[in-house]
Amino acid sequence: MANPSELQNKPSDRDRQAGSEHTETLTATEARQGFRGRRVLIVLLGGIILAMLAWIPVEWWGNSMAPEQPQVQQTAPSPATNNAPAQPATQP
Repeated sequence: MANPSELQNKPSDRDRQAGSEHTETLTATEARQGFRGRRVLIVLLGGIILAMLAWIPVEWWGNSMAPEQPQVQQTAPSPATNNAPAQPATQP
């Protein structure tokens, strides 16, 4: 892995395009734009841990405020689909 000071001494893309036709083949490590490091990992893991530490008390508080048995509202049964008035049977 190249040090940041070594990368600063290399010519930039503008310098390569402006003057010379020389193309340099870079390894995968040199071509990477950023460096992998423990700092980024520590920040990401720290953020996840802090989010979990904030979420747990909120869950406990929400569960303590919730009713024990949710109340179900009773609704009237829907009327029958055949709403035609009943006709009395007539006998001749």
